[in-house]
Amino acid sequence: MSERKYTCPHCGQNIAYTDDYSGLQIPCPRCQTSIIFPGLAAPKQTSSLRLAGPIAPPKAKFQFNFANIVKLFREFKHWKTAGVCAIPFVLVAGAVVAASVYNRHDASPAAAVAVPVATPVDANALDKLTDLTRADQVVQEKLAAVAAAAQACQSAEHKQQVARSQHPPANPTTMKAVDAADARAHQALIAARKAFDAAFAQYQKLGGTVDYRSQLPGGA
Repeated sequence: MSERKYTCPHCGQNIAYTDDYSGLQIPCPRCQTSIIFPGLAAPKQTSSLRLAGPIAPPKAKFQFNFANIVKLFREFKHWKTAGVCAIPFVLVAGAVVAASVYNRHDASPAAAVAVPVATPVDANALDKLTDLTRADQVVQEKLAAVAAAAQACQSAEHKQQVARSQHPPANPTTMKAVDAADARAHQALIAARKAFDAAFAQYQKLGGTVDYRSQLPGGA
């Protein structure tokens, strides 16, 4: 089942949904404003109907008069079968009439009439869609954090290379600070990647189909 995305016109929140929710009205998970997911486009239909043969001329219209009705009854050959089939209906009709007559003589308080209640939208399905939308947002946030951490690592590595290539070499205190900054940047990248992996696993568990792993920066 394909996954689609819809942007809330009120708050700009990106919402992921599947074809099952096309045309469904729900509150936006962020601003709670009622929105309607776009319906699926109806498939284009083409007609290739053609007549298989010549049309038979219409039969003469039956005239409802006494002579024709009598003739119709005389020509019917299955009266016996029809009578056997009608017996159950006659018995049921007799039972209904007898019960109606009995209820008239033995009147009792009328039973409460059940009023049909409109079935609400499936709460579980709505909760699942809301959870999937939130998980999608979390994955995108973790992906952005990985990208920022990867960029910080590149900057720290560049500063480390520059410090080591200086002539004369940088003093030990400076080199120690540069190496410590590089180590912290790599640790932050590792932590950001672990947070992304956990968020992406939860997103897939809820039914997410977008492969955000392909958007990770190279080497992350």
